Amino acid sequence: MIGDLQGGSLADAARNQLRSLGFDSGWAQKIQTNPDDHSRPRHDFLEMKGPFSDLGVSGQLELTFYNNRLMDAQFTPSEPERYFRLLSKRLGKLAETSGQPQRISAEVSLSYYRDAGGNVRFYWDFLPVSKEWKDWVAKYSFVFSPQLNPNS
Repeated sequence: MIGDLQGGSLADAARNQLRSLGFDSGWAQKIQTNPDDHSRPRHDFLEMKGPFSDLGVSGQLELTFYNNRLMDAQFTPSEPERYFRLLSKRLGKLAETSGQPQRISAEVSLSYYRDAGGNVRFYWDFLPVSKEWKDWVAKYSFVFSPQLNPNS
């Protein structure tokens, strides 16, 4: 994914990797879980956010772990145009249109988004873990309602 971070890696491995790269301070984390929902399987999200530098461009990195495995990374560089050029050199030509996912490997897609303020956010999606989350949502997000039951 971004830098040396690997999609699907455990949160502790990612923390160790960040620490070895010198990014061990200024990070915040937030945990979201569904422990009180006994009708569906438990799932956990861990979000870590902090300062990062990739390809010599500093910025803010946000990592999302689903059930303790790295699912996606979002990087908001301080110099978006320069970062776009450097990333294009490294990965090959990136999509001209923002919001358009582009496969950069068999298991990772990359897209980027521009907001109204001119900030650009690059988004890496580790597809195997992302698919697990989407499958969970498809299977368990339906809320049963007697009014929707055609047999009642």
